[in-house]
Amino acid sequence: MSPFHNRIILFTRCPQVGKCKSRLIPALGAEGALSVHKQLVLHVLKILKNFLASTDNTNLYIYYHGGTLREIRQWLGTEHPFKQQQGDTLGERMAAALIHGLEKNQNSILIGSDCPGIRSRILVNALEALQHNEVVLGPAHDGGYYLIGVAKNMSEAKCRQLFEEIHWGTGQVFAQTLKHANTMGLNTHILNKLHDIDTEEDLKHFHYCPSPE
Repeated sequence: MSPFHNRIILFTRCPQVGKCKSRLIPALGAEGALSVHKQLVLHVLKILKNFLASTDNTNLYIYYHGGTLREIRQWLGTEHPFKQQQGDTLGERMAAALIHGLEKNQNSILIGSDCPGIRSRILVNALEALQHNEVVLGPAHDGGYYLIGVAKNMSEAKCRQLFEEIHWGTGQVFAQTLKHANTMGLNTHILNKLHDIDTEEDLKHFHYCPSPE
């Protein structure tokens, strides 16, 4: 059994011009959208590192999409393990990542890299919730979610089912996921609602991030 009781999974994308934050490209250009992506990832990773420094029972894995292991290591270093996302759809990739935690008998939460409002207390609340609930969800104001977690005793089949028949990229993602959880009879804890950064309108919430060096 793993010495870690909890696992945090950071889902992100290897920085490539034209392939990151595509909905921001019309407003900022490809380079500008890439800069926002980089700032968000570094900001969220800093929060995660601060949280990890305060606990000894949680590990972090960074799951990346696009690019190569060498490229992601050159950008984010080698302090934490990296894994390439596996699956044809976003849902398949997220389910596969969480199942890796289940296989290690770990309560696992997965967060995206585009929510500047994430804080250590939210991570604490999410992991504490999994001690008494099977699912934890952090809803985003756009109808998606910035965090999803599953308890270590969840079956792989139920974990996969949470991500099936979801209309990704729409304002129905959170509601559809919650409906799946309720249909399966899973106790679900809902966290505070936060903003993520996807569109030009969302940029007004970007002040959490540091200015590029």
